[in-house]
Amino acid sequence: MDIYRSAHNIMVKNEARIEVNNIISDDLIVPYRPRNYWKSDVSFKNGWVEKDYESSSLLPRLYGRISLNWEETALKRLRGIEGVPEYLGRPTRNSIRMRRVPGIPIDKLKAGEISELFLQRLQALVHQIHSRGVAHGDLHMRNILAHEDRAYIIDFSTAYTLGRVPIVDRGFFRIFRLLDLERIYKIERRFFGRGTPPEMFYIYRLVKGKK
Repeated sequence: MDIYRSAHNIMVKNEARIEVNNIISDDLIVPYRPRNYWKSDVSFKNGWVEKDYESSSLLPRLYGRISLNWEETALKRLRGIEGVPEYLGRPTRNSIRMRRVPGIPIDKLKAGEISELFLQRLQALVHQIHSRGVAHGDLHMRNILAHEDRAYIIDFSTAYTLGRVPIVDRGFFRIFRLLDLERIYKIERRFFGRGTPPEMFYIYRLVKGKK
């Protein structure tokens, strides 16, 4: 049975209200509300995904405009990179549209269900994103999709893009970049039982109780 079709049928049947990155389907065209108060409504249709804060209350809508601006800036800078959704436009100031990417979030997978090739491609993808002056900043496993040994990264709403805060730009970018690398290390450790952690910044080590 096709896992993506099966997951989609179950979702529609139960009228589930799930987050955008739990499943991405070709033909889900009805918007659904997320569980998280600060998340957008999401629609899938004709190969694209649309996030929309229009029906949110005031504070989430204001937050949404900021995060959508960050995502727009990041996706525009990452144009042409395979593994990143293609930016398609802003239908309104409270919404954004992007190309659908295939795959299932790797938090749904177990050790042995992703390959060495997938890990190598994921590491190369993150490096390529960083080389464009973008750091994701929220690279948890629900934002990483696997499809036939190919890696896809979604949800750049918290991404940091070089040039945002000129005076301390490099410092902020370094922090976000290290957070990405720490996530990749944790993924390697979870699925392959190995990995070398990056040398994290001082505040992170202080919070974690590390020297």
